[in-house]
Amino acid sequence: MKHIKGLYVTLVLMMVVILVNTTIFNDKYSGISMFVCLGLFLIGSTFFINAKQLKGK
Repeated sequence: MKHIKGLYVTLVLMMVVILVNTTIFNDKYSGISMFVCLGLFLIGSTFFINAKQLKGK
């Protein structure tokens, strides 16, 4: 269950990064926000893979 919560937290963080970039910074740091979202996506993918492996056991 902790892997599913971790996946949900990373998705929420991705949305927060995009929201802050568009509303506060007016898309001035879109490259940096895309890089941060990519890192969060990779972290979320590892949570998903770990949850899928645990479910298969």
